[in-house]
Amino acid sequence: MGVSLYYSVERSVPLTNEEDSAIEETVSKFQQSFEFQDEGEDFCIYELNSSEPQYIFRGATKLPMGDVEDMLSACLHWAACLTAIRHIIKDGDWSVHLDDHDLLWCDETGWYLSDEF
Repeated sequence: MGVSLYYSVERSVPLTNEEDSAIEETVSKFQQSFEFQDEGEDFCIYELNSSEPQYIFRGATKLPMGDVEDMLSACLHWAACLTAIRHIIKDGDWSVHLDDHDLLWCDETGWYLSDEF
């Protein structure tokens, strides 16, 4: 059984070409620096679904299942990636969660896990 990080953004306006390019560049940068290349999955962005146009960004990434420290380290790495993406997509309604645990947003530091995790 794996643990996955899920993320989505709802907005009435689709991503601009500039936003899309900036997101691709950001994901590429974070993918290159991901230290669990052989254990976790790549950061996954789903194809947009025309039946749900309100979702302009959506995906999930399975985290490595070594020990808990590795899983949390990978989660924090991808949370930093999502923080950078949130700075690109500034005006959407975000949802980020690790299976059934919501990540919380702080304007100063970005996405983080609550102490209850």
